[in-house]
Amino acid sequence: MSKAIALYSGGLDSLLAILTVKEQNIEVAAFKFLTGFGNALKQEDEDLARKFSFELQEVDIREKFFEILKNPRYGYGKNLNPCIDCKILMLKEAKTIMHQYNAEFIVTGEVSGQRPMSQKKGIFSLMEKETSLKGLILRPLSAKLLPPTISELKGVIDRNLLYDISGRTRKPQIALAKKFGIEKIPQPAGGCLLTDPSFCKKVRDLFEHDELTIKKTELLRIGRHFRISDRCKIIVGRNESENETLLKINKGVFLFPSDFKGPVVFLSGTYSEREIQVAASICVYYSKRKNTEIVIKNEITENKKIYDAILEQEIVKYRL
Repeated sequence: MSKAIALYSGGLDSLLAILTVKEQNIEVAAFKFLTGFGNALKQEDEDLARKFSFELQEVDIREKFFEILKNPRYGYGKNLNPCIDCKILMLKEAKTIMHQYNAEFIVTGEVSGQRPMSQKKGIFSLMEKETSLKGLILRPLSAKLLPPTISELKGVIDRNLLYDISGRTRKPQIALAKKFGIEKIPQPAGGCLLTDPSFCKKVRDLFEHDELTIKKTELLRIGRHFRISDRCKIIVGRNESENETLLKINKGVFLFPSDFKGPVVFLSGTYSEREIQVAASICVYYSKRKNTEIVIKNEITENKKIYDAILEQEIVKYRL
């Protein structure tokens, strides 16, 4: 049995591409590439993989993606989304996996004309050139609109059983989903936080004042972020779950109401008495009470250079 590697996004199109290829008696192993700005695999994804009998794994490419994000060769989309460079990186990783699995080609759920930056015929050709994968990338949903791939020319894949879907319409995909017996239709993949203008402000702040690391990009998903000086920003938990997540961080200074009825505030960077007082005032503000006691906890375990006069008090009253 022939084998193929598939790029799995979690959306409907990539699932349909996999099922279209499997229908032709091809063994498919699907991979979800983690950039740090999209969604990880969910239980629903694993349920679909079991139901339709294909292998599904995650591949962490965050460190490599961070390097691309700083200076993408083919630029950004409307916000900070380097879609072309991102897909090229995924295809390069998939190429390595393809050789490891002795697979013959790579499958993607891309649809010609669906996305203005990365899903155009000219860009498809560019991706093949950049990855040295000419003729090895099969896009089953739009295959009849594109040149035949090597697997089609060899007869491994029957081109007549592929499709000619294009543009942003979802009707053909919905019809295909019903044909394959997909009961709960997955949403379009999307979900990249780098297309969200408000989230991109946090990323730009990291560019300007700090560095991209896995831990720091994970923190971008949590709470309200305030840059209070060039050297310090604070993160304010918005709910109990975010408060608990922030408290799991084992280095830094945390502020919270002494009765725990309010947010946890985490100081990131270096700080003086002024920054701590600003953070305490913000903590009081989001506690929605004019008088409250703010507890300051120092969890720094090395290079301890915090202001002992403040921390020795531990409980400090602040009033708006």
